[in-house]
Amino acid sequence: MFAATTRGVARLSVRGKRSIVDNMNKVESKIDASRAKQNAGGTWQGAVNPTYLKQDGDMAFFAVGMALISFAGLRLANGYWHMAHGTGKIE
Repeated sequence: MFAATTRGVARLSVRGKRSIVDNMNKVESKIDASRAKQNAGGTWQGAVNPTYLKQDGDMAFFAVGMALISFAGLRLANGYWHMAHGTGKIE
């Protein structure tokens, strides 16, 4: 009885089609083009040409990130100011 059950389970594990994985494997690799863009300019990149701003759309993400950090810093400084002077309390 147990052997008949396990044979049936073993038959169910037939390898199916891998359409999603096959489609991902068939896509042309963009690594070489991306690597060429990142490595352009030699080894003396420094702050003049940082690697995190070289790809398309990087400046938008950087600007949004800096805006959020600046806003948080200003809110923090404003909170410290109000705590130091005892103003802005909710009565």
